[in-house]
Amino acid sequence: MADMPRPRKRPAGDPAERPVRERYTGDTQPMRIPPELYRESYEDTDSYDAYDEQPAAYEEPPQAQSSYGIPDGYDPYDMPRTKRQRRRMPADYKPPRAAYYDAPPQASRPAGRRRHRHSFLGGLLRTVLVLFAAVFIVYSALALTLISKLDQVAEAPRSVLSGTLGHTNFIRNVLLIGTDSRDLLQERGRSDSMILLTFNDATHEVSLTSFLRDSYVQIPNRGPDRLNAAYAYGGPELLMDTLELNYDISVDDYICVSFTGFAGIIDSLGGVKITVTDEEAQAINGILQNEVNALMGDDPSADLLPSGGTFLLTGKQALSYARIRYVGNADFERTARQREVMEQLAESAKYRAYQSLPQLITKPELHVSTNMSTAELYLLSLRFPLTAVYSSRQQQIPADGTWTAANVNGAAVLQVDTEANRSVLKQTVFALHKENTP
Repeated sequence: MADMPRPRKRPAGDPAERPVRERYTGDTQPMRIPPELYRESYEDTDSYDAYDEQPAAYEEPPQAQSSYGIPDGYDPYDMPRTKRQRRRMPADYKPPRAAYYDAPPQASRPAGRRRHRHSFLGGLLRTVLVLFAAVFIVYSALALTLISKLDQVAEAPRSVLSGTLGHTNFIRNVLLIGTDSRDLLQERGRSDSMILLTFNDATHEVSLTSFLRDSYVQIPNRGPDRLNAAYAYGGPELLMDTLELNYDISVDDYICVSFTGFAGIIDSLGGVKITVTDEEAQAINGILQNEVNALMGDDPSADLLPSGGTFLLTGKQALSYARIRYVGNADFERTARQREVMEQLAESAKYRAYQSLPQLITKPELHVSTNMSTAELYLLSLRFPLTAVYSSRQQQIPADGTWTAANVNGAAVLQVDTEANRSVLKQTVFALHKENTP
């Protein structure tokens, strides 16, 4: 019987001679419990109270014992048990994490180095954000101050509703008009330069499209005439209506600048870098002596060029360069010079904007008028830095091969194939995909 448990040690003495403990169950009838069920030794009488030492009222004969020292028919789970004490842990004890049992701990850098790296990156990010916010606030303040100096005029009624080309959310058109008037609010003058500035967010291009002044087109409510006559008849609104009617483009906004305003803007930006030939330099000097210096109130022989070459042209010299008409291929090369000046002007503004904006703000008059609101002009100013990565495109309308020379009433004009030029504009300026552009 090696597998059987050892029998419990019975109390010493005869069970019949030992006292019987009584326990009450709530009524007057005592319950007699055999003394064999107690583990305490009866020799230690100090652990019993006076009630336990009372003599038994009667004695029962000893009951049959099992082989384990427990009476037959008695449930061992009713036996009194000692309360298990909870194990006390040290005060600095910390239970291990669950990952401790899953895998061995990974080798890592000291916690102090990680905290130092994270704090450095966080501080650098906060510094960059603060600098960006400061630059944005300063730029916005300068742009809004400059916008407040423009002559914002109410737009006159339009006769043409809108063209279809460019009437999308990824195209932004602004018509740039250059006139020979001194005061845009007092006199209208002639439109020597008509350039459509287009931002195409689909192809990520900025386009400058010149419209030749001698184009023979239909003017709304006027009939056929030269394109530059539209501005003389009805101002910027009639000019935009004429472009929409003949070329089916959508243009609703314009910026008009006079000769003096154009020269002042170039001077504020520090000039434009242009390469001129000897023939072009001679033409610049002739325009300065005969017209521009007198328009600016300067000496006729001021700011003359010595010869051809690459120069940082001043405002008057750049204006004279843009007005050269009888060198090269007449108005075709003249509009190309105007677009070159505009492109170099944009490059100068890109790198010297913060230096030039304060000078423009301090000028008493800019001689620039527009029909756009302050909010529209501010959003347009925010677009210029964002389009710094855009590619540039230049072209003229009518395009090569879409016009013929003609003489109408003794005036040399260009007969324009309007359908062919609409197709050119759709495939270039207003293209949906850059790969479709030539």
